[in-house]
Amino acid sequence: MKEARIFIDPGHGGDDNGAAWGDKYDYVEEDDLNLALAFLLRCDCMLHGYQTLLSRTEDAHVALGDRSRLANGWGADIFVSLHADAFHNETARGISTHIYTYASARSGVLGHEVHGALMETFPDHVNRGVKRSNFHVLRETRMPAILVEAEFISNPDTRRFLKEPASALAIATAIGKGIDRYFAAEEP
Repeated sequence: MKEARIFIDPGHGGDDNGAAWGDKYDYVEEDDLNLALAFLLRCDCMLHGYQTLLSRTEDAHVALGDRSRLANGWGADIFVSLHADAFHNETARGISTHIYTYASARSGVLGHEVHGALMETFPDHVNRGVKRSNFHVLRETRMPAILVEAEFISNPDTRRFLKEPASALAIATAIGKGIDRYFAAEEP
């Protein structure tokens, strides 16, 4: 199913920076990390023969409703939203993948395949699991959908990890591997 359509949603953007952490030496805004990761994932997906569409290609605001409407209107086969987690306790760390609270079995498969590939790639990171959540972009999309929290931007160690180009490439490649596994599991 290499003609599949992958809708990639770099979370936040424009006046919505998402989480923003660090001092003048390691400050970063989540929306910038998400966009860089989205470009890397798009390249990985295109190299594997998938069609891709991003909800945004610059630091611009895109309403949540517009993200889901665009994915639905394009006829995406899967929806992947990219984020970095944050918490007031700066020791929090880990990778999680979210599916809708009442997700279809196919969303569950997508979530588990992508999350499994991420944890295989990063076995030394805390596995926060596949979680059921009521995020708008998961609830309002009509195709299997996931939201990946790639690590905690609020933790100084994992913030440095997220800012490293090699880490971003490895995250994108792992998500791409999970997407491949999902479609392989779907083929008759």
